[in-house]
Order: sequence, then structure tokens, then C-alpha cells
Amino acid sequence: MSRLRLLLVLASAGCAANAPSTHAGEAQAHPKPAASPVPEEGLTPRQALAREVTASLPRTRVASQEAPFQGEVLAAGTPGVEKRPNDVVIFTVPIGTASPVTCLFYPNPIDAGAAARSLFESLPEGITLERVRATEVKAFKGSPALYLEGDFSQGGQVGRIKVMVHADPVLPKSCFHEEMGYAQTFLRVTESVATGLSSTAKEQPVEPYFSDVQVTRVGNQVLGFQSSALFGAKTGGTIFEGSTTLVRPGSPTELQFLDTNYWEQTDAEGMLVVKSYSKRVNDAVTAQVKLSREQDGSYAVEGQLAGKDVQARLNGELLGEVSLAQRLRDGLLKGGEAVEAAMWVAPANPSAPTRVVFRPRAGAGPRAATMEAGSISVSVVLDAHGFVERMETPAGGATLMQERISQTGAP
Repeated sequence: MSRLRLLLVLASAGCAANAPSTHAGEAQAHPKPAASPVPEEGLTPRQALAREVTASLPRTRVASQEAPFQGEVLAAGTPGVEKRPNDVVIFTVPIGTASPVTCLFYPNPIDAGAAARSLFESLPEGITLERVRATEVKAFKGSPALYLEGDFSQGGQVGRIKVMVHADPVLPKSCFHEEMGYAQTFLRVTESVATGLSSTAKEQPVEPYFSDVQVTRVGNQVLGFQSSALFGAKTGGTIFEGSTTLVRPGSPTELQFLDTNYWEQTDAEGMLVVKSYSKRVNDAVTAQVKLSREQDGSYAVEGQLAGKDVQARLNGELLGEVSLAQRLRDGLLKGGEAVEAAMWVAPANPSAPTRVVFRPRAGAGPRAATMEAGSISVSVVLDAHGFVERMETPAGGATLMQERISQTGAP
């Protein structure tokens, strides 16, 4: 997908490390992490952080009438399943330590930032959350999984909670483990949860014919991810879904979660029919705006952005993501010159088209280009289909980088 979206989200948020939150309601009413501070057994904090489960965890079969899934996970004992009245399923996986890995399976799609924020805000009274940071992004079953760590204190002791949020459209889930250490064990167990369980629902979401996951970081600091998916429309066009979750690390006063969501439909010629954009920063919805093509060929825009009502009428053809990639594939990637398109980019300007230009970047490789959108210019690398697979731009004294880590299917 065009990584124009991420850049403009960052620009509109005002910093290179803003963060996420959008389907917030699904992350409520779950058990609170116990978050017991360790050192225990006479261990220093450094020794406690270095702990791992060294014994091999067997694959354990999971099947319960209360669970919307079945399969196998790594576990040191029989996993527990409990369905709550709000249809959230609590799944506990013993790993041979004092506390199990606990996972929450949600009945509806989630935004990773909102789900993670809800977990960190559920720490019991008396626990002081000192700092939160994203640590890793992985792709499981074609969907993004964001890993985070939170350091906390209580009564002069310190602790750490590990969190994973898997924004999977089929089995959305978040997992946590509040003992210090066991970082690699947590990775292995949560990967088995994400990949070893399959939905038992009678109706399954339509699978995209193409999807990708990209990690976003500044220097060595992971900020979050961007994911995209393409579906065929019954009318012969294309449906595009995209989401971004970003985390600005820091103390509770600095910590910020940001979730954005895009949805667009284009016709068989690649022109926009409808497009929506939403954004949430922590628990505040800061954007909810939609563009629709009218019968006379113009576009109507309405909604809210940055606390202001937006209402506008746009004329002229507006390109979608897939048709932009096709123009790049047929032009720039075949040795052509610059490719220019008019697109609707709500964070840049919801009331007017945004002029987007891709120019070849001499000496940087056959698929290297410079992307310009208004006053913004970034370096990108295209894949063979014309979609951006890598993006770099200066961010203070570091470099903001986004890079594809997973792809399923072909556009």
C-alpha cells in the first residue's frame, strides 16, 4: 500500500512517535493483571529479568465449548477457558512459573493501541506504572502482533508486565504475563497461541487476496505497525482496508497510543467511490470523516477532524491505492519519469485533493523513489507491484523507518 498514510498521520499528530487506540470498547471488562513486584527468592532485578523457562513446553490440545477456537498451544499444563458475560473469553496458559500467560479473546475486531492501553490501565491500586514501550512487531497468520513492556513499582520493589496484542480479524486477542523475566518464553507461548488456534465459528471473515504488515521505528525504537488488506468488490472494483497503531513510549504522562483506520472502495477503473478515515489518540476520537462519490461525479466530504466539523465538495477524479500502484508499476518501474496523482488524504487536507508525486531516485536502485505529498518528501522503495515496501525520512537526529515484514498473496 502507499505509505503516504502513515507519514501524514505522523505529521498531523505532531511528532514522530505518537501512538494508538480505536475499537476501544472491546478491550473492557477483563481481569486485572495481578502485577506482583519481583525480586523474589532473593533474586536481584537483573537476575529476575534474565529468567527463562528452559524446559521444553509440550504442545497441548485445547478444546472447550466455551472457547470460540480449538487447536494446540505450548503449555506446562492444561490451559483454562472462561467465557465472560460480555463474550470475552479468558484463556490461561500455565508455563511452569508462578503466573500463567493470560490471554483475552474478544468477540469483535480490536485496535491494538486501545487494547494495550486498557490492559496497562487495569493495573491494581497501589501499583505505579513507571514506563511503557513497544518492543517488537510480528506477523501471525498475516495479521500484526504488537509486543510491549511496562515497568512498574510498588513499595520500593520493581516489576515488569509483558503484553502482546494480536489484531487478527478472525481471533482478535491480547495476552499478558506479569512476572519479571521470561521474555523469550512469552514470545514462544504467545506465538503458539496466535498460530496454533483456529476459529470454530460457523461464519468466517472473507480472506483478502493480498495483505501486508510493516513495522515502524525511529532508530532502534519500535513505535508500532501498519497493516493493509485488499479484497475484491462485488461491483468489480477493489476494497482496501488499512490500520496503523503507534506508541509513544514513556511514563504515564508521556505515554500515548494512537490508532487510525482507513477503508476505501474503488470502481473497476480504479477511481474512488467511497473512503473513510478515523483516528483515536488514547481515549479521544480526533477524526471521523468520510468521502463519497455523488451521482454527478463530484465527491461529498463530511465528518469531524481535529475538533472541527468538515463539510466539502470535491470535483475531478480521485485515485485509489491500487490504481496508484498500477500507474507506478506501468510507469516508474519500467524506466518512466515521475508519476503524479490526485488522492484524498484526510490528515493532509480533507477538503481538497492532495497532489502525490513519485519521482525516480537516481543511483539508489531501480525501484527507489522519492514520494512528495504537499510539502512532505520521503524516500521509498517500491515492490515489483508498485506498492511501497520501505520508507525512510529524517526524524530529528534519527530516521523514521517503515518496512514490510510480512506479505500474503499478491496484489
